[in-house]
Amino acid sequence: MSGGNSWLSVLLPVVVVLLVLYATRTDASEARLQFIFHPSVPTQSLTQTQARQIFTARQQHWEDGSKIHVFVLNTDTLEHQRFCRQLLQMFPYQLERIWNQITYSGQGDPPHIVDSSQALINAVNQTPGAVGYATDTFLEDQQDNKVNPL
Repeated sequence: MSGGNSWLSVLLPVVVVLLVLYATRTDASEARLQFIFHPSVPTQSLTQTQARQIFTARQQHWEDGSKIHVFVLNTDTLEHQRFCRQLLQMFPYQLERIWNQITYSGQGDPPHIVDSSQALINAVNQTPGAVGYATDTFLEDQQDNKVNPL
């Protein structure tokens, strides 16, 4: 019986350490998504309702009348899939269908699709009226490298 207790005394701290490491790990799938805006945009935050209106092209102008330019990551990226599900409460294919309907009916322009978070940040920074999204960890990494993402 004492042999079993010695294994337990060794195993328990290992299990506790593994649980702590698992609970505190951060990766791209757990990073929080944030909206990013060109400095000319009159707002620097969006509600879920506003985001759905903008990213589904139902709202195409900011409250000051300037045109909204939407930038998104490629639809097959994990960040875009999370953006659709978590922030817009829809599946990526639903958003893509909406974009196709709006584009082909002539009611609006599709979003600008970019291949990386860095390209998205650069595009938003260079386009007045632009809005996009990125993970908070990516934005923090950019600041740590002395690159100002906004």
